[in-house]
Amino acid sequence: MNATRRNGVAVHGAVGQLESPTIDQLPPHDADAEKAILGCWINNPETGRQIASSLSKHSFYDLRHQLIYRALVQMDKSGVAIDILTLSDWLKQAGDFDQIGGFAYLSEITADQLPKQNLPNWIDIIREHYDRRNLAQSCQNTLARIYDPAVKLADLKASMLAASEKVLSENSDKLPDMVDAAEFLATEIEPLIELVAGILHRASKLVFGGGSKSFKTWCLLYLALCVAVGADWLGRKTTKGKVLFVNFEIQRKPWQGRISSVAKAAGIRPQPGDMTTWTLRGHAADFRKLIPKIIDRCRTENFALIVLDPVYKLYADGTNENATGDIAALLNEIERLAVETGAAIAFGAHFSKGNASAKEAIDRISGSGVFARDPDSILIFTQHEEADAFTIEPILRNFAPVSPFAVRWEFPLMRLADDLDPSKLKQVVGRKKGHDPKQLLAIISNNDAANPISVSEWARLAEMPRKTLDGYLAEMRQKNWIKTIGEGIRAKQAITNEGKAFISK
Repeated sequence: MNATRRNGVAVHGAVGQLESPTIDQLPPHDADAEKAILGCWINNPETGRQIASSLSKHSFYDLRHQLIYRALVQMDKSGVAIDILTLSDWLKQAGDFDQIGGFAYLSEITADQLPKQNLPNWIDIIREHYDRRNLAQSCQNTLARIYDPAVKLADLKASMLAASEKVLSENSDKLPDMVDAAEFLATEIEPLIELVAGILHRASKLVFGGGSKSFKTWCLLYLALCVAVGADWLGRKTTKGKVLFVNFEIQRKPWQGRISSVAKAAGIRPQPGDMTTWTLRGHAADFRKLIPKIIDRCRTENFALIVLDPVYKLYADGTNENATGDIAALLNEIERLAVETGAAIAFGAHFSKGNASAKEAIDRISGSGVFARDPDSILIFTQHEEADAFTIEPILRNFAPVSPFAVRWEFPLMRLADDLDPSKLKQVVGRKKGHDPKQLLAIISNNDAANPISVSEWARLAEMPRKTLDGYLAEMRQKNWIKTIGEGIRAKQAITNEGKAFISK
C-alpha cells in the first residue's frame, strides 16, 4: 500500500490510519528555532533574562545547543559581558568548544540578525517540542506495559492519564539548577536595580495597603509618573525606567484627566516612550487567563515598572480573598509577571472595614494574610489623627528598615508631611479612656516573649470586652510597651522591658 504524508506523518489507506514512526525518526525538535534563540541571546544580551526564565538546558534537543545555553547562563550569572568572543573563550575553558563545532558554528548561529520581537514565538516552539518529546517518552513507557498481562487495565489507564497530565500541564524544565553554597558565595551577582531608593527593586512586588479613602490609585499613578521620568517620589530618588499602568477600573476620559492633573501638579512632562497606559475596563478576567496575555504583550518592552489597578479585578469567579490558596495562586502569577518581564509589579490592597489602627501594620490588609506577607515591599497607609493625612509604615524584605512617616493629601498628590507625628493614628471614634494603661500592662507583667498571652485571654483577665482592649493596643505597640509574637490567629502579645519600666514608674 502506498503511503502519503500528512503533517510530516506517513498515512496509509483510509483516513486516520497512521503509520508508526520509523525506527530512525528523530524526536520532535526545531533546530532553526533553537539556533534563533541562542543567536538572539548572543546578539542581544538583554534578552537573556527572558530566555533563561522561560527555558532550561533540557528544552533544547541538540547537544551543541544545550552546551551553548549552559555557557550563556553561567556567563550571565557571573556578570561576564556576552559576545561571540567571550562565549568562545568560556566554552574553551569548559572543554566544550570543539564539541559545539567551534567558532564556525557560533558564527553560523549569530550570522542572521533575526528580529528579537519574534523571541516569544521561538520560545513557544521550543517548549512545544520539549513537551512532545516528553509525551513520546511517556507513551513508549506505557506501550511496554500494555503487553504485560500482569498490569491491570485500570492501573494502566490511570498511569497513562497521570503521565499525560504531568507532561502537558507542567513546565518541570523551568526549575533552576541547585548550586553548591560555596560556589554561590563565590559568584559575583549583579546588584538589583533600585527603582525607588530604599523601597523597591526591579523584578519585585510592591503593595499599597490602605482603607477605601486612602487614595491608593492616585498614589500609584504618582509613583508611575515619577519612575517614568526619574523624578523624586515622596522624598525618595527614583531610577528612570519605562512604565506600564494597567487600568482596569476608570473610563478613558476620566483616566486621561487623572494623568493630566497628577503630571501637572508634580511638574512632570512624560515624553513619548516614557509611560504606557493600558485601559482594560470591561476586559478584566480571571488572572489565570489575563496575566499570560499581559506577559506576552510585555516580554519585549523592557518595562521597569508595571502597575495593576485595582488588583481585585483579576479575581476569578469564586475567588475568596480570605482563602490563602486563592490569593497565593494570584500572587504566584503576579510573581511570574515580574520574573518574565523583569519589571517591578505594584498594586493596591484594601483594609478590612472599620478602624485598623489597633492592629499591627502587617495585619491591617483585608483577607488572606498572604497579601501582607508575599510582596517584597509593603507600604501601609493608615489614617492619621489629622484629617486627610496618613501614616505610611514600610515593611521591607530586601532593604534596611525605614521608619514610619506622615503624608498629607493635597489634591491631586500625596505629599510628605514632616510637621506631623506619624505615631498619631486615628483612633476608634467614641472610645472611652476608662482604663489605665499601667493597670492593663500590670496584668501581663509576667507574659514576656517566652510566655506570651493571647489578646482574648488578656481581655478576660482584665474583665473587659476584647474590642475595648483592642483600642489600647496601638498606643502600647507604638510606645514599644508590648510586642506581637507569631502571626495571624496564632499571634500573642508579650510585655517588653520598656513596658515593665513604664509600670514601675
